[in-house]
Amino acid sequence: MKLRNQLSLAAALLLTASACNVSVENSASDDQALNEQQAQANQQQQQQVDPFASNPQAIERARQLAAQQQVSQEQRTRLREQARTEVQDLNILVDISDRELRVRSGERVVETHPVAVGSSEWPTPTGSWEFHRVDLNPEWNPPKSEEWAAEETTKAPGDPENPMGRARLVYRMPNTVHGTDDLNSLGKAVSHGSIRAANEVALKLGEMLLKAGGAWEGPQWYQQMKQNRSTEYQVDLPQNIPIKVQE
Repeated sequence: MKLRNQLSLAAALLLTASACNVSVENSASDDQALNEQQAQANQQQQQQVDPFASNPQAIERARQLAAQQQVSQEQRTRLREQARTEVQDLNILVDISDRELRVRSGERVVETHPVAVGSSEWPTPTGSWEFHRVDLNPEWNPPKSEEWAAEETTKAPGDPENPMGRARLVYRMPNTVHGTDDLNSLGKAVSHGSIRAANEVALKLGEMLLKAGGAWEGPQWYQQMKQNRSTEYQVDLPQNIPIKVQE
């Protein structure tokens, strides 16, 4: 009888331990599922708030393309130092009244380009910011928070209906400087707040920003990104470049 009681007690203890293990495993599984759901929710919320957030895949594509150049770190440093000397003290001034973008070296204007600015209903915000990213062949994700974009759909890189054109220069999302092939819109107040420039101007400005911002990997690298028109590339700028938008 004593032995039987001991066996019964041992069995009960094993069942209790097993139940505790199952409870711990279920709790850990539930916590993991909850964490995954929270991460997905945070990602979805970020995409809703910031439709122009950096795309990790597009950034990685630009890095991989740069790595294919087989440039040593010493060569890369020298290349970037030389590039900076070409665009010293670069800053951008956009005059809304004149519908003009001015490329400046310090206070000296070195280039001017006609641009389209925001309409009276969707004015371009004025103020001072900094460019922090250059996107080549950008995908367009319409800002659903904006009434005018409620029925719009995502446009892939290279899509003729993609309003971002060949390059998008990010300074104040969702407002950017971006390319366009609608040259008739230049010099007019017709955009939804962003600043439109001719595609070739947007590409040239992108090159300048990459050089001045310390992200330049050479002319062949930039040319390859431009040529792959159905592929988006994004490059963050280690050094931000000022932009001022004034009436």
